[in-house]
Amino acid sequence: MGFCGRRRPYRNSRGGKKTALKLIFDSPKGSRPKAGQLYLMKTTLGYIPVGVVSTEAFFGAAVMIHPYRALVSDINDTTWYPLIEKNELLIPPLQIVKSDFRKGGEFYPVKDKNAPRPVPFDRYFNYRLSFPWSPEEQAFVPASEALPKDKLGTFIPKQERVIEYTLHDTNPPQGGTADEAPDGVYFMPAGLLQDLHIEFALEDALALHGLINTPRPAHPDFSDNQEQDTMTAETPQEGQPLFHLAEIDGMTSLFAAQDAIPEEVVRVVGKAGHTPNGYFLENLAKQLLLESNISTDDIEFDSEAGMFSLIGTAAALLPLHDQLTDLFSNTNKLQQTLKRAQAAGTDFDD
Repeated sequence: MGFCGRRRPYRNSRGGKKTALKLIFDSPKGSRPKAGQLYLMKTTLGYIPVGVVSTEAFFGAAVMIHPYRALVSDINDTTWYPLIEKNELLIPPLQIVKSDFRKGGEFYPVKDKNAPRPVPFDRYFNYRLSFPWSPEEQAFVPASEALPKDKLGTFIPKQERVIEYTLHDTNPPQGGTADEAPDGVYFMPAGLLQDLHIEFALEDALALHGLINTPRPAHPDFSDNQEQDTMTAETPQEGQPLFHLAEIDGMTSLFAAQDAIPEEVVRVVGKAGHTPNGYFLENLAKQLLLESNISTDDIEFDSEAGMFSLIGTAAALLPLHDQLTDLFSNTNKLQQTLKRAQAAGTDFDD
């Protein structure tokens, strides 16, 4: 499974019909997303409520959200709360890069302490290589071409599609393929989308459900540059290196799953008195950056116990990736580094 790298801004299309709905990126504060939080996604037509159900999408580099079947103009409106328990979605779940939740993103946190918690599904289904939105199916489906020239193109027939699924909140992500999916399943995209894909899907679904009075848009309006401005990366598979790099939203992400750490390394780290989890890796990374005189000002440290995750520039994270990969393939070097860090007073906070 790959993903389509989201780049901004996608605001100046060359010719063709423009959709009325656009995401608005002006959140004044931002926040660190957590599973169970509710947000309002700001658009030119109003706020669409969403719930964060997982922060470990794409190996910790993205957040899984549920967009609910509502459109509100007042941030204090709570009439959509009943939709959460029923999981009545506007469009299928989406994977959103974590940087969109920072200052200047499109998400506003719901601060009501009595708000209900989002309900995750047991598993999430997608068609392999699915990115375009199909108005007829109300799903993200695979097209005969990755980015067809006629915008929607010809969709691959259902009997020829590969159905994939991911179990909820497993670390690292686990899943497989299925012969068929249960009735009523929401087919989400296979990865991260360009904003224009999301905007088109949202506007089409809002019109279909009568939440806006404008006609449903004919198709997303890509320019030639937008059609070419994508990147792909492969989902980490068993046997691949521990540390992974990905380009997301114009930034570089360096990440690793705790469960993927080799047993020999686990023993070495444990013998040194530490727990080999995401926090340990994050503080080890800080020590290595300090020793290399690399500033951490432009790096976002977003690790959790089960996941090591940094977001920053390629200049800072590429050398760190190589250094960590070298350390974790040579336990003697790792032992010496841990001793040096301990002598320097590094607090691994693990």
